[in-house]
Amino acid sequence: MNDIFESVVEILVGISQITGLSYNEVNIIVYYIIIPFSWTVLLDKIFKFHYFKISFSLIILGFLLFIKDYYDFCDWLFEKSADFLLSLGDYIMTSVFVCVFLVIIVYMILIYFAYLKKIKWE
Repeated sequence: MNDIFESVVEILVGISQITGLSYNEVNIIVYYIIIPFSWTVLLDKIFKFHYFKISFSLIILGFLLFIKDYYDFCDWLFEKSADFLLSLGDYIMTSVFVCVFLVIIVYMILIYFAYLKKIKWE
């Protein structure tokens, strides 16, 4: 678990160094914007419409327009996320489970239904 956790941290730190954003900003962008948006794209593929990604985009745009200081907001949200993970138990183990394994499981399910199984809605 520690190796997975450290690998994810290293990737996020690398992205922050390349982009000039803080680690917390990159973390929030990845886990609260990019990953959920990709899930909405897959949901739209499954249901054959664009409502999820359009709705999600409008919600994110609305939040971004009303956030006065994005850096402070990311620090606050990262702290709240860390507090939540700490409340579930061991921070590293919980982080790996929620932020890696659970994310992968959701991707596997969505990809299965979006590309491998044709759902017949009757």
